[in-house]
Amino acid sequence: MLQSKTWMVLSLVLTCIVAAIALSQVYGVTKPLIDSQAADALKASLSEVLPGAADFSELEPGTVWSATDAAGNRIGIVFKSTPRGYGGPITVVVGVDTTGRIAGLGIGADMKETPGLGLRAREAWFLDQFRGRTESEVTMKRDNGTLDAISAATITSRAVANGVREGMADYIHYLTSK
Repeated sequence: MLQSKTWMVLSLVLTCIVAAIALSQVYGVTKPLIDSQAADALKASLSEVLPGAADFSELEPGTVWSATDAAGNRIGIVFKSTPRGYGGPITVVVGVDTTGRIAGLGIGADMKETPGLGLRAREAWFLDQFRGRTESEVTMKRDNGTLDAISAATITSRAVANGVREGMADYIHYLTSK
């Protein structure tokens, strides 16, 4: 009886060791590929909001990047902001050119707003109205500004505008720093 219990424990321990070694080998092989794909996806999303950028250098981890063109000239910054919308946090990625104007705006896929209402914040007509504006011009019409809100999604519209404006206020100094 003692021998069979010992054998069962020993075989279980050996199986766990072999599985752990196999998993560590698979992780070692796949990690560089996963990291490379994540870096490519990040660069693509940053390039989307700041057209003409060839390279990005991180200024604040996961939050602010400096963008340069192919010749190495600084063309702006990209920042990420997460204002609170109706359904939760909204990831807003904003490209700002060297004049302090918005070059592009993107909304993260993780947005949990109401389908057919708040999710319309990803639509081109809504995002395009931010282009070319400065920090002081990013205000909804309901708040005496110039931007149109999404019908029946004022909280989401206002959250996006607030996230853009607050991010610009927090990170615009990176345009003038080296």
